Amino acid sequence: MTYRKKLSESEHKAHYQNIATKILREMTALRASVDTSPNTPRRWVWELLQNAKDVKGEAGVNIKISKTEINKKKYLFFEHDGRPFTADNIRFLIEQISSKDRSKDIEGRREQTGKFGTGFLTTHLLSEIVFVKGVAKEDGLDYRKFNFKLDRSGFEIEEIITAVEESKKQVLNIDSLEPYVDYKDSDFNTAFIYSLEDDLSIKVTEEGINDLNVNLPYTLCFVNQINTITVNPEAKVFEVVNEEFLDQAQKLKIITIKICGQGIDPEYLTFASLNKGLTTIIVPVERSAENITILPIGSHVPKIFCDFPLLGTETFPFAAIINNPGFNPTDPRDGIFLTDSPRANPLIDENKQILIDAVELYFDLLDFATGNNWANLHLLAKTGSLREPVKSNTSVKWFEEHVQNPIIGELNHSNIVKTSVNTLEPILNSEGKAYMQFPSGASKEIMQKIWNLAEMWFPYAIPAKEHVEFWNTNSWADCEKLTLSRLASYVESTDELFILDSKLQVLDAIEWLNYFYEVLALDNGEYLKIIDTQRIFPNQNGLFVKKKLLKRQDGKIDSVFKDILQLFGKDIRSELVDESIIIDFEDNDLYTQADAVRAINAEVEDKTSDRESAQEYRPALNMILKYFNEHPTTAKSLFPSIYSKKYILYDDEEIMDNINKAEELKDLLEIFNVTSSDELRRKFEYLAENGKSLLPVTEEIITSMGITNLQEWEEAMLDVDLSALFDHQSVPTTEMFVLSQTHISRARDRVIAHLETLDDYDLSELDPNTAPTILAGVYKNDAPVKIVFRPAYSQEVIVYYGAEKDALDYADAELWVDDGNIVRQISLGHILKINNIKKFPI
Repeated sequence: MTYRKKLSESEHKAHYQNIATKILREMTALRASVDTSPNTPRRWVWELLQNAKDVKGEAGVNIKISKTEINKKKYLFFEHDGRPFTADNIRFLIEQISSKDRSKDIEGRREQTGKFGTGFLTTHLLSEIVFVKGVAKEDGLDYRKFNFKLDRSGFEIEEIITAVEESKKQVLNIDSLEPYVDYKDSDFNTAFIYSLEDDLSIKVTEEGINDLNVNLPYTLCFVNQINTITVNPEAKVFEVVNEEFLDQAQKLKIITIKICGQGIDPEYLTFASLNKGLTTIIVPVERSAENITILPIGSHVPKIFCDFPLLGTETFPFAAIINNPGFNPTDPRDGIFLTDSPRANPLIDENKQILIDAVELYFDLLDFATGNNWANLHLLAKTGSLREPVKSNTSVKWFEEHVQNPIIGELNHSNIVKTSVNTLEPILNSEGKAYMQFPSGASKEIMQKIWNLAEMWFPYAIPAKEHVEFWNTNSWADCEKLTLSRLASYVESTDELFILDSKLQVLDAIEWLNYFYEVLALDNGEYLKIIDTQRIFPNQNGLFVKKKLLKRQDGKIDSVFKDILQLFGKDIRSELVDESIIIDFEDNDLYTQADAVRAINAEVEDKTSDRESAQEYRPALNMILKYFNEHPTTAKSLFPSIYSKKYILYDDEEIMDNINKAEELKDLLEIFNVTSSDELRRKFEYLAENGKSLLPVTEEIITSMGITNLQEWEEAMLDVDLSALFDHQSVPTTEMFVLSQTHISRARDRVIAHLETLDDYDLSELDPNTAPTILAGVYKNDAPVKIVFRPAYSQEVIVYYGAEKDALDYADAELWVDDGNIVRQISLGHILKINNIKKFPI
């Protein structure tokens, strides 16, 4: 024995010790994480696919995955038609040494994604003993078929060393095997066979296949080296069947993946894809003859691919899937590093640059999708925030500055929000202020009811109902949250019930408010806070006030009592909630008619104690007197004390006036030879019914009617209602008509002269041949307007001419009068006010 031999033996022993230590360490970690990590059971299928892709032939590679049963034992076969094994491939597989080549092709793409490194160990979760069948080929040597067993079942270093050495022994006899003269590169010459021995094997198999079904279509969009993948026993085949560019720059294309199999109808999945160099982003879409609809990305789809999915990046906050074969992933391939480091790190810098390129592609996608009215544009706003495990590998500051904030800035001003009225609007307006309102509540039910309330008020500024939950989950600081509190603030801002009513689209204000209170009650915390601090309850004057300042009216309270108290300066309507409002009040917050009666009694006692100061409240006292006269029985019952001494309600002048009126009434009764006011009234009614009105015909009346001759007077008297006003024994004289013509002519000149001084009026086309009291050919603000004028020296106007009535029936007609002092326009409001008209038929 020599030192040289000893050193050689030591080197050999150290080599196997290192191999076994690494394998045992990785297998121990895998065994421990298979039940706790959501990614570990999914990873095996992607490791096998990567290895198959790396040995693709010139025409690509076809892959077959089969679950089968042989002699009542379950197996999983992974087969492909890639290139044969080299001696290095076999050795690296046995010793679990990665043969990944980080060199790049002329396009900058890495030659290999993975090759029998530690990632391959994840396949041993299917079975810790794997049978490998393949064909070996080295330059100058024949093709030879071989097979061997990979055993990773040991739990001790020595067991692993023994298993590795045993695998090597099984392939040392390759040279003694018969040459494989029937080799065809289209055959599935490579196979990895896993015996599914237990429930864990079955579970890992199912999770891997399920993940394959979800993520393989995305993978095929990125990896064109894989032609087809067939999954048995269904013989389900995945393949790319079409790629079509949508833009002239050939930057955005639609990729179609076909999935077919035995007993299932073919399924076609489509993806919108954009690329810049080796960076690609895609989103799933549905294409029809009319439009393209963006589809949601499934929750089990990783957002980052390095040709193959990096399991664990499902929560990466990006609205599209990013792929670049140049990504530098973490060792377990569950993410990428985007951290900051005081030292230069070209691998991380490369990752960051790929992300910046992806943001640029995202902007192109957003611009194209919004410009072509794609459906479901809101899905492009599914950005989210950094969460674990992604957050641990990422610099939050860098990500916000280079990815999140630029995307949010673009989204804020893009028409991506489908509204309740089916329009597309931006989140912010052109001034950078919130335009859209996004319902937000303590529960899904409250959130939907807030949407219902807003839809009746401002449907143009809220998202479509089916998108409410999306925006509640995927909004950011610039997205205005429409909460119950904010909705209450909007109610407050209207100040008055009628203003709120004018803004609502469907319900009236009371119905809307009652629904609002019902929704408020669903969130006890918000309810108590809002009703104590915000003015959202209308009082009986229609003004919004805080609930604590209101009482509920209990039962009927005569409105005249409220009017009386208001005239006394105690407006109880301002203290009472609107009678139609449905809201709970405590017993001590109820107000009854008895309370109103007590208040009136107290006011009368207080205000009539001083006869001089009582004059200030004369309207209230008069209203009480009127109520007493109209409802004596009820008044005696409700106000016994006041009613018994009604005299305190009168002032001294009224008492004297009543005495004088009583004397005058007495005289009238004697003159007309009747004994009561009722008899006198009936006598007057008889005179009126028989055309014996007491109104005489005077010059002022003729002028106020605009009549200029006897014929017009006689025509006027054909009007039964008008005729009943006058004493028919009184006949107008010629002098009356002459004076009337003079007054009308004077009024015409004064009205014309006044209108000519007003900038709004143009009388250049005045028509002199119209009716005596109508001015035609007048323009106001460049629009024709009809002017009816009348002298009103007796301070009244009688409209009788049909032409005048026809003229005033138009919206563009005006009535002007000359009362001897000034010329003025008479408005409808003036007529209603001066004649105390509160209602009229329409």
